[in-house]
Amino acid sequence: MPIKVGDQIAKKGYKMARRNDAVDVDFDESEVEDVAVADETETVEKVAKPKKEPVRGDLPEGYVTPIGLAKVLTERGLHQNREGETVEVRPQMVYSYIKNASKEDPFPMETVTDSLGHDRQAFPLENGVAWWERKNERAAARKVSAAAKKEAKAARAEAKAAEEAEGAEEATEAVEAE
Repeated sequence: MPIKVGDQIAKKGYKMARRNDAVDVDFDESEVEDVAVADETETVEKVAKPKKEPVRGDLPEGYVTPIGLAKVLTERGLHQNREGETVEVRPQMVYSYIKNASKEDPFPMETVTDSLGHDRQAFPLENGVAWWERKNERAAARKVSAAAKKEAKAARAEAKAAEEAEGAEEATEAVEAE
């Protein structure tokens, strides 16, 4: 049920506009107080913040993180897109491959202690590169297998079509012979 307020009607769910009942005020500039402004020559000395210590330390020699592996793979050109062009390996891709690695060939991740004494997930660089090359070989094998299956399927469909055509010719010959 609408409620009538002044010239406007307020409905449920709608906010009413506020009225601007501005009051005109005459003011005299002589009544305004002058406020002293701080001297611009004064400088505020900033307190130097203590330098933060790094959160992550250096990894042992030969170990890298997934981001480090992505950089090395890009430098070596070990990743190709579907068209066969060498492309950049993004760190997200490496993390995805680590997470979704097969149980038969898991990613060689290890827990190592960095220079600050923190445990970190890392792996030897050459183990990561070797795993990536095995992954590329598996992908190439799947591609060849898929192409062979597609070719076999096309050959079966062609043979079936030829068989049906022969069956149709024999049927028409039998009808003509009668």
